Amino acid sequence: MLELLHESILPVNLPFTVLLGIIALYWIIGLLGLVDMEALDGASGIEADGIDLDGGETGDGGEDAADTGGGFLKGFMTIIGASDAPLIFVISLLSVFLWAFNIAANHYLNPGFDSARAAFLLIPVVIGAFIVTRLLVVPLRPVMNMIRTSEKPAEIIGASGTVRSSRLDAEFGEVEIETSEKNLILRARISDAEASLQKGDRILVVSKEDDSNTYLVRPLN
Repeated sequence: MLELLHESILPVNLPFTVLLGIIALYWIIGLLGLVDMEALDGASGIEADGIDLDGGETGDGGEDAADTGGGFLKGFMTIIGASDAPLIFVISLLSVFLWAFNIAANHYLNPGFDSARAAFLLIPVVIGAFIVTRLLVVPLRPVMNMIRTSEKPAEIIGASGTVRSSRLDAEFGEVEIETSEKNLILRARISDAEASLQKGDRILVVSKEDDSNTYLVRPLN
């Protein structure tokens, strides 16, 4: 274990270790409700941090930026066979394999941890991580597609729930609602632009903004 930790922080492995740490931190704060877990949702047509993956216009980066960023992400997800999978899930898998394969390659094929040889080994490491990620993701596509298509917005409107994120206002928020079938975690904004709720407050879903896949809610007194 100590040897693995030591090799993880070597210069030839450190970039992938940092990447894996960032992904792990994202999942931790996401599970605590401090960030919007749908912000990197990679399904076709779902926006990711202002980037419309269908290549549409966004408010922050402009039409050209959206076409470039959205086209790249959509193309990446299509090539890896994960058009129905959340982008953060695919990135997480890919990061784990990049980290593991790079450490293994340098441990066995570059015992001196030479930078030039490590750079050369990046080629098979990236290819191998990409292939293994694709092999794992492709069989899950039907399941992920079924999960996405099983949501019925008509049943969500009028449902009650609680604020899941650290806050809920007109700019940011995540809620967990209770339906007759299951509980759902949704991206949400409060309908009153001047109001603000805290984690644990009760809410009622009043409508949905289809263009941003966001639900409008109001306090449930």
